[in-house]
Amino acid sequence: MRIFFVALAAMAGCLFCTGIPAAAQTVRPMLALQDAIRMAASAASKASAMQRAVSIVVVNREGRVILAQRMDGASFVSLKVAEGKAITAAAVGVPTRMLEQQVDGGKPASLSVPDVVMVTGGLPIASASAVIGGIGVSGGAPDEDETIAQAGLSGGSKAD
Repeated sequence: MRIFFVALAAMAGCLFCTGIPAAAQTVRPMLALQDAIRMAASAASKASAMQRAVSIVVVNREGRVILAQRMDGASFVSLKVAEGKAITAAAVGVPTRMLEQQVDGGKPASLSVPDVVMVTGGLPIASASAVIGGIGVSGGAPDEDETIAQAGLSGGSKAD
């Protein structure tokens, strides 16, 4: 009888030892630190060329900061605003300009969402298959912030 229970326990244990088959596992693309560094460097270069002191923040798909930098002369508040823009763009998957336009167009319901920054200057970072993060820039005029963020996207390779 004891052998029966030992054998039964061993078989039950094997059920829990088997993992998910490799074919069923999904590999989600992620944003690498090196990509974030390249994006921030490209954005900072564009900001310098435009003679703007800005803050640049890159977040992953969960809104966690990968890289944050404040250029010399940028307001300390701009760092928090840039972070909010990056998080919003990553969470929603669209440029923050679109959210700002919704509010300006008479759809203020979006304003009730906590921690959402609906000011131009945040862009989603996408791989071929998904949004993998966001970049936010603050310190210039909203259109300038978006131009600088776009330079960051153009300068950093996206993870696949």
